[in-house]
Amino acid sequence: MKWESFQYEEALDLFEKGFILAPTATHAVLAYHTAVAAQKAFARAAGNFQKAMALHPHNKRLSYLLIDLFINLSNYDEAMQEIETAMVAYGVEEGILPAALKIRNHLGPLDIEACYEKGSTVSLCMIVKNEAQHLAACLGSAKPVVDEMIVVDTGSTDKTKDIARAFGAKVYDFNWVEDFAEARNFSISKSHGDWVFILDADEVISPLDYDRFRALVRKAINGAVAYSIETRNYTFLANMVGWTANNGHYRDEEAGTGWIPSIKVRLFPNRKDVRFVYPVHEMVDPCLKRIGIRIEACDIPIHHYGKLNPEKLDNKGETYFQIGIKKLDEMGDNIVALRELAIQAGNLEKWTEAIRLWQRFLHCKPNFPEAFVNIGTACWQLGKYEEALTWAAKAVVLQPGLKEAHFNVGINHLYLGDASQAVAVLEKLLEQHPNYLAARFMLTAAHGCAGNKRAALAGCRHIQQTDIGPVLAVSFYDVANRLAAADAIGYAVALLETAIECQSANEDIRKLLSHCLQKMGESSQVPG
Repeated sequence: MKWESFQYEEALDLFEKGFILAPTATHAVLAYHTAVAAQKAFARAAGNFQKAMALHPHNKRLSYLLIDLFINLSNYDEAMQEIETAMVAYGVEEGILPAALKIRNHLGPLDIEACYEKGSTVSLCMIVKNEAQHLAACLGSAKPVVDEMIVVDTGSTDKTKDIARAFGAKVYDFNWVEDFAEARNFSISKSHGDWVFILDADEVISPLDYDRFRALVRKAINGAVAYSIETRNYTFLANMVGWTANNGHYRDEEAGTGWIPSIKVRLFPNRKDVRFVYPVHEMVDPCLKRIGIRIEACDIPIHHYGKLNPEKLDNKGETYFQIGIKKLDEMGDNIVALRELAIQAGNLEKWTEAIRLWQRFLHCKPNFPEAFVNIGTACWQLGKYEEALTWAAKAVVLQPGLKEAHFNVGINHLYLGDASQAVAVLEKLLEQHPNYLAARFMLTAAHGCAGNKRAALAGCRHIQQTDIGPVLAVSFYDVANRLAAADAIGYAVALLETAIECQSANEDIRKLLSHCLQKMGESSQVPG
């Protein structure tokens, strides 16, 4: 009423009180913001909105209206920070990117010349293509610890380049020549920091590690050391070599059921004689070793989410694989390239090709336990369980502590019709690795097949409380289907009935059970 009677100051006071009392109530928020805009009371309102955001940091409406206030105040730095936070939290929604680019034009890109801490400046160097879905999170995570961001685009057709510019990156185009090392080296050539830091668009660094990262580059300013960093490749596949369960330490970054480690140098001195090699699965390590730069391990992990997207993984993996095959013929039997390509073949479920590549690898590096485990895995994926068991047993001899080797021994005993032996192997394995979810599930399956109903149901209830609980029905179906294909129909039926009894069944399980029971009935009617 006061607003309608032109008592604007008093009305604004009332709207403000209503907003302070209920900062997330739609009517209160919009009424206050409308009154603020009409009265151009932006400075007065900005503080109130910032206090509200402190109480409700994930409220999208408050965030967007605060951005509007900052823009009206020409507070471009604060507006840009809030926009970047919003793009990470809510995605790059319609309308926000043009506003971000307009503000970025006022501010310019992140400029290393403006940094004060000489000798320890860091350039983030990236190569990207069609990464609009992930790039904001990556750049948002890295920006607090770098002084410059170089993004080299190899042919994006989405909003990747605009998102990079909005975050303050310097963006360059690069004509793709089927060589990842060349693209990486082009990105490094555009950088000016004392250090180069490498990330991919579907990776982040955790805020928990910002202080340690900065301390790392400050303590080694003479350019005589580089740092190898562990990448946590998050996945739902708990039976892969090296899989480790999430433990909650990186609560905001963890995904899937756990992660598979890979280690490579990602932080190194920015020198003209330090460059990447290998056209696929590119590395800077060989160059560093050649010129005498020491490589030290770093306990700050990088969090990688590419393996959680099967479609993207397949498309990117196929590209890597085809380039790798072609380049391997040119490079000869390079063991680094062979190993990476063999792993890629397994990721793409090219099991026959994976076996061939691992065997080729063993000609160069005999008695390498990982190769034996992976050949065994490929063999059981192809239904060759006797061969798989032989390879797994050899891996156990070579490296008794390799948990995936024991897992493969257990799973192949089950598929070969010896559930009791599978139980014995898997129970012993779980004594050493109690958080090994893949082994926990296979033990549950083995108990079900062996008729140990109580143990099977207890195992099932335990797994239902873990990250793989939602996909338990799929796992039961996969194992039962393999057992049925191996003519272990009795095992398949027992396992499917266990799945139904513990309420981890779907329509596929019920159909398979019906088919197996029908097959058992037909078998019992065949004359002896």
